[in-house]
Amino acid sequence: MNRVGDNGGRVIAHDIVDAAWDLVLTSEVTDFTVKQVAKRANVALQTFYRHFDSKDELLLAMFEEAIEQGAKPFITESARLPPVERLHHLVTVPLLLNYDDRAKRINRWRSRERQRLEEVFPHEVEAVLDPFRVAVVDAIVAVCDAGEATCDDPEITGTIVVHLVQTMTYAVHGGGVVADPAELAEQVWRLCWQGLATR
Repeated sequence: MNRVGDNGGRVIAHDIVDAAWDLVLTSEVTDFTVKQVAKRANVALQTFYRHFDSKDELLLAMFEEAIEQGAKPFITESARLPPVERLHHLVTVPLLLNYDDRAKRINRWRSRERQRLEEVFPHEVEAVLDPFRVAVVDAIVAVCDAGEATCDDPEITGTIVVHLVQTMTYAVHGGGVVADPAELAEQVWRLCWQGLATR
């Protein structure tokens, strides 16, 4: 998303990302071509490739935007909570969000594409999760600073927690796992908390 250009005030890279999301959100088929995205964004293919080297780079930008926009509200909500409640909020809320059929379909697509991209761009895919991971790491540090738990390496622990939450969210809201989200959220929380609170 950093490779934006200026064309009379138009931020073309954002328009391309918006066009790709529009294709995903409005069609039953979540796979799209670069040509379809360029047409929807009203740009030439050469313009697309000036901003994104490939469809995979566009997907990374889409995932980055989705994480940033999706996680921002509950990260902001959690900031005002006491340390343990803050961490609990961050761990459970992604599982408790409402997912309609379209959102579940998009989750299946996102999970599949993310898995494929991890094989090619593991570091870039991991970086997409940074806003959520940073919030979880900060919450773990706050819990430890309050004397509620101990953690030798908040960075590694936070990364593990984020991957667990993400995997379970995809599994319940798109992956076909039949489970009560509220019950599963509390199970995930207990697992995370036992790892931190057990000295």
